[in-house]
Amino acid sequence: MKKILLVLSLISYSALASVIPNEPHIYVEGSSEFGVFPDQIIISVSLSSVNLDAEIAKSEVDQKSLRLFEAVKKLNVEKGDITATPLQINPAFEYEDRKKIDKGTSVNRNVDITLKDLKKYPQLNDILVKAGITSKISSIVEVSNERELKKKALMLALKDARLKAESLAELQNKTIKDVHSISEFKTREDNSYNLRPEQNVYGQSYAVAEQRRRVPPPTPGIFEIGELRVTATVYVVYTIE
Repeated sequence: MKKILLVLSLISYSALASVIPNEPHIYVEGSSEFGVFPDQIIISVSLSSVNLDAEIAKSEVDQKSLRLFEAVKKLNVEKGDITATPLQINPAFEYEDRKKIDKGTSVNRNVDITLKDLKKYPQLNDILVKAGITSKISSIVEVSNERELKKKALMLALKDARLKAESLAELQNKTIKDVHSISEFKTREDNSYNLRPEQNVYGQSYAVAEQRRRVPPPTPGIFEIGELRVTATVYVVYTIE
Protein backbone atom coordinates (compact mmCIF):
# COMPACT_ATOMS: atom_id res chain seq x y z
CA MET A 1 0.00 0.00 0.00
CA LYS A 2 2.87 2.38 0.86
CA LYS A 3 4.41 1.73 -2.54
CA ILE A 4 1.12 2.56 -4.26
CA LEU A 5 0.75 5.78 -2.27
CA LEU A 6 4.34 6.74 -3.09
CA VAL A 7 3.74 6.21 -6.81
CA LEU A 8 0.55 8.26 -6.71
CA SER A 9 2.34 11.04 -4.87
CA LEU A 10 5.13 11.09 -7.44
CA ILE A 11 2.60 11.20 -10.29
CA SER A 12 0.71 14.04 -8.61
CA TYR A 13 3.92 15.98 -7.91
CA SER A 14 5.18 15.42 -11.46
CA ALA A 15 1.93 16.68 -12.96
CA LEU A 16 1.93 19.71 -10.67
CA ALA A 17 5.56 20.51 -11.43
CA SER A 18 4.83 20.68 -15.14
CA VAL A 19 2.08 23.24 -14.48
CA ILE A 20 3.81 25.42 -11.87
CA PRO A 21 7.31 26.70 -12.85
CA ASN A 22 10.24 27.22 -10.51
CA GLU A 23 10.84 30.74 -11.80
CA PRO A 24 8.83 33.79 -10.66
CA HIS A 25 5.25 33.51 -11.80
CA ILE A 26 1.67 34.60 -11.25
CA TYR A 27 -1.16 32.08 -10.96
CA VAL A 28 -4.57 33.57 -11.77
CA GLU A 29 -8.14 32.47 -12.30
CA GLY A 30 -10.03 33.92 -15.24
CA SER A 31 -13.79 33.69 -15.53
CA SER A 32 -16.60 34.82 -17.78
CA GLU A 33 -20.37 34.77 -17.80
CA PHE A 34 -22.94 36.11 -20.23
CA GLY A 35 -26.57 35.57 -21.08
CA VAL A 36 -28.10 34.06 -24.18
CA PHE A 37 -31.66 33.20 -25.06
CA PRO A 38 -32.40 29.58 -26.03
CA ASP A 39 -33.40 28.89 -29.62
CA GLN A 40 -35.04 25.49 -29.24
CA ILE A 41 -36.99 23.41 -26.77
CA ILE A 42 -36.93 19.62 -26.47
CA ILE A 43 -40.27 18.06 -25.53
CA SER A 44 -40.09 14.46 -24.34
CA VAL A 45 -43.33 12.48 -24.38
CA SER A 46 -43.69 9.07 -22.76
CA LEU A 47 -46.39 6.92 -24.32
CA SER A 48 -47.41 3.86 -22.34
CA SER A 49 -50.13 1.30 -21.87
CA VAL A 50 -50.69 -1.65 -19.56
CA ASN A 51 -53.09 -4.46 -20.38
CA LEU A 52 -53.54 -8.15 -19.68
CA ASP A 53 -53.54 -8.62 -23.45
CA ALA A 54 -50.13 -7.65 -24.86
CA GLU A 55 -51.59 -7.03 -28.33
CA ILE A 56 -54.08 -4.52 -26.93
CA ALA A 57 -51.37 -2.69 -24.99
CA LYS A 58 -49.19 -2.49 -28.11
CA SER A 59 -52.10 -1.32 -30.22
CA GLU A 60 -52.93 1.47 -27.75
CA VAL A 61 -49.34 2.77 -27.83
CA ASP A 62 -49.28 2.59 -31.63
CA GLN A 63 -52.49 4.60 -31.78
CA LYS A 64 -51.13 7.20 -29.36
CA SER A 65 -47.96 7.45 -31.45
CA LEU A 66 -49.98 8.02 -34.63
CA ARG A 67 -52.09 10.73 -32.95
CA LEU A 68 -48.94 12.39 -31.67
CA PHE A 69 -47.25 12.46 -35.07
CA GLU A 70 -50.40 13.77 -36.75
CA ALA A 71 -50.73 16.49 -34.10
CA VAL A 72 -47.11 17.63 -34.47
CA LYS A 73 -47.50 17.88 -38.26
CA LYS A 74 -49.91 20.77 -37.70
CA LEU A 75 -47.00 22.83 -36.38
CA ASN A 76 -44.85 22.07 -39.44
CA VAL A 77 -42.21 20.30 -37.37
CA GLU A 78 -39.74 18.56 -39.66
CA LYS A 79 -39.45 14.77 -39.55
CA GLY A 80 -35.82 15.02 -38.55
CA ASP A 81 -36.86 16.89 -35.40
CA ILE A 82 -39.01 13.99 -34.20
CA THR A 83 -37.31 10.89 -32.81
CA ALA A 84 -38.96 7.85 -31.28
CA THR A 85 -37.48 4.92 -29.42
CA PRO A 86 -38.41 1.31 -30.27
CA LEU A 87 -41.24 -0.21 -28.28
CA GLN A 88 -40.27 -1.47 -24.86
CA ILE A 89 -42.35 -4.45 -23.80
CA ASN A 90 -42.10 -5.77 -20.25
CA PRO A 91 -44.17 -7.75 -17.75
CA ALA A 92 -46.29 -5.51 -15.51
CA PHE A 93 -46.67 -6.19 -11.81
CA GLU A 94 -48.14 -4.48 -8.77
CA TYR A 95 -47.93 -5.33 -5.08
CA GLU A 96 -50.98 -5.43 -2.85
CA ASP A 97 -50.59 -6.55 0.76
CA ARG A 98 -47.09 -7.76 -0.12
CA LYS A 99 -48.51 -9.99 -2.83
CA LYS A 100 -47.22 -9.77 -6.36
CA ILE A 101 -50.11 -9.33 -8.78
CA ASP A 102 -49.75 -9.85 -12.50
CA LYS A 103 -51.13 -6.87 -14.42
CA GLY A 104 -50.26 -8.22 -17.83
CA THR A 105 -47.89 -6.41 -20.17
CA SER A 106 -46.46 -2.90 -20.11
CA VAL A 107 -45.67 -1.28 -23.48
CA ASN A 108 -43.74 1.99 -23.63
CA ARG A 109 -42.30 4.33 -26.24
CA ASN A 110 -40.54 7.67 -25.77
CA VAL A 111 -40.83 10.42 -28.34
CA ASP A 112 -38.61 13.54 -28.43
CA ILE A 113 -39.76 16.61 -30.34
CA THR A 114 -37.34 19.44 -31.11
CA LEU A 115 -39.32 22.65 -31.42
CA LYS A 116 -37.21 25.39 -33.01
CA ASP A 117 -39.93 28.02 -32.84
CA LEU A 118 -40.44 28.56 -29.11
CA LYS A 119 -43.53 30.65 -29.72
CA LYS A 120 -45.31 27.47 -30.80
CA TYR A 121 -44.81 25.76 -27.45
CA PRO A 122 -48.22 26.78 -26.01
CA GLN A 123 -49.83 25.61 -29.28
CA LEU A 124 -48.10 22.26 -28.98
CA ASN A 125 -49.46 21.80 -25.47
CA ASP A 126 -52.94 22.61 -26.68
CA ILE A 127 -52.63 20.21 -29.63
CA LEU A 128 -51.40 17.37 -27.40
CA VAL A 129 -54.38 17.79 -25.07
CA LYS A 130 -56.85 17.83 -27.94
CA ALA A 131 -55.19 14.74 -29.42
CA GLY A 132 -55.68 12.87 -26.14
CA ILE A 133 -51.97 12.59 -25.39
CA THR A 134 -52.18 12.33 -21.59
CA SER A 135 -48.85 10.67 -20.85
CA LYS A 136 -46.07 12.32 -18.88
CA ILE A 137 -44.36 15.17 -20.71
CA SER A 138 -41.15 17.01 -19.85
CA SER A 139 -39.50 19.94 -21.59
CA ILE A 140 -36.10 21.58 -21.52
CA VAL A 141 -34.80 24.65 -23.33
CA GLU A 142 -31.48 24.48 -25.17
CA VAL A 143 -29.19 26.35 -27.55
CA SER A 144 -28.24 24.79 -30.88
CA ASN A 145 -24.77 26.39 -30.94
CA GLU A 146 -23.61 25.35 -27.47
CA ARG A 147 -20.09 24.50 -28.66
CA GLU A 148 -19.55 27.99 -30.10
CA LEU A 149 -20.93 29.65 -26.97
CA LYS A 150 -18.58 27.67 -24.72
CA LYS A 151 -15.65 28.63 -26.94
CA LYS A 152 -16.62 32.29 -26.67
CA ALA A 153 -16.86 31.96 -22.89
CA LEU A 154 -13.38 30.41 -22.76
CA MET A 155 -11.87 33.22 -24.81
CA LEU A 156 -13.44 35.82 -22.52
CA ALA A 157 -12.16 33.92 -19.47
CA LEU A 158 -8.63 33.95 -20.91
CA LYS A 159 -8.84 37.71 -21.49
CA ASP A 160 -10.01 38.13 -17.90
CA ALA A 161 -7.06 36.07 -16.65
CA ARG A 162 -4.62 38.19 -18.66
CA LEU A 163 -6.01 41.44 -17.26
CA LYS A 164 -5.76 40.12 -13.69
CA ALA A 165 -2.18 38.94 -14.21
CA GLU A 166 -1.11 42.26 -15.72
CA SER A 167 -2.68 44.17 -12.82
CA LEU A 168 -0.99 41.98 -10.22
CA ALA A 169 2.37 42.22 -11.96
CA GLU A 170 2.10 46.00 -12.26
CA LEU A 171 1.51 46.31 -8.51
CA GLN A 172 4.91 44.69 -7.98
CA ASN A 173 6.61 46.68 -10.75
CA LYS A 174 6.83 43.53 -12.85
CA THR A 175 5.72 42.66 -16.36
CA ILE A 176 4.19 39.55 -17.83
CA LYS A 177 6.76 37.54 -19.76
CA ASP A 178 4.99 34.47 -21.09
CA VAL A 179 2.19 31.95 -20.55
CA HIS A 180 3.58 28.89 -18.81
CA SER A 181 0.38 26.85 -18.58
CA ILE A 182 -3.36 27.07 -19.13
CA SER A 183 -5.83 24.72 -17.49
CA GLU A 184 -9.55 24.38 -16.91
CA PHE A 185 -8.78 22.80 -13.54
CA LYS A 186 -7.50 24.09 -10.22
CA THR A 187 -3.97 22.73 -10.53
CA ARG A 188 -3.00 23.69 -6.98
CA GLU A 189 -5.66 21.56 -5.30
CA ASP A 190 -5.38 17.89 -4.37
CA ASN A 191 -8.38 16.86 -6.44
CA SER A 192 -6.56 15.52 -9.47
CA TYR A 193 -8.83 12.48 -9.56
CA ASN A 194 -12.07 14.49 -9.56
CA LEU A 195 -11.36 16.98 -12.32
CA ARG A 196 -14.30 18.53 -14.12
CA PRO A 197 -14.04 21.45 -16.58
CA GLU A 198 -16.00 24.45 -15.38
CA GLN A 199 -17.95 25.27 -18.52
CA ASN A 200 -21.71 25.45 -18.32
CA VAL A 201 -24.80 26.56 -20.13
CA TYR A 202 -27.61 26.59 -17.63
CA GLY A 203 -31.01 28.10 -17.12
CA GLN A 204 -34.64 27.17 -16.79
CA SER A 205 -36.14 23.77 -17.47
CA TYR A 206 -39.74 22.75 -17.35
CA ALA A 207 -41.25 19.42 -16.34
CA VAL A 208 -44.86 18.37 -16.40
CA ALA A 209 -45.75 15.10 -14.70
CA GLU A 210 -49.50 15.43 -14.27
CA GLN A 211 -52.35 14.10 -16.39
CA ARG A 212 -52.92 16.57 -19.20
CA ARG A 213 -56.69 16.09 -19.11
CA ARG A 214 -56.76 17.50 -15.61
CA VAL A 215 -54.66 20.60 -16.30
CA PRO A 216 -55.58 23.25 -18.88
CA PRO A 217 -52.87 24.16 -21.39
CA PRO A 218 -50.90 27.35 -20.73
CA THR A 219 -51.96 30.48 -22.56
CA PRO A 220 -49.41 32.27 -24.79
CA GLY A 221 -49.19 35.16 -22.35
CA ILE A 222 -48.17 32.99 -19.38
CA PHE A 223 -45.30 30.97 -20.83
CA GLU A 224 -42.11 33.00 -20.81
CA ILE A 225 -38.63 31.57 -21.32
CA GLY A 226 -35.77 33.20 -19.45
CA GLU A 227 -32.23 33.48 -20.72
CA LEU A 228 -29.53 30.87 -20.20
CA ARG A 229 -26.20 31.70 -18.57
CA VAL A 230 -22.97 30.67 -20.27
CA THR A 231 -19.96 30.41 -17.96
CA ALA A 232 -16.31 29.35 -18.15
CA THR A 233 -13.34 29.31 -15.78
CA VAL A 234 -9.64 28.91 -16.62
CA TYR A 235 -6.48 28.84 -14.53
CA VAL A 236 -3.40 30.41 -16.10
CA VAL A 237 0.21 30.55 -14.93
CA TYR A 238 2.21 33.49 -16.30
CA THR A 239 5.95 33.88 -15.86
CA ILE A 240 7.05 37.38 -14.94
CA GLU A 241 10.17 39.50 -15.19
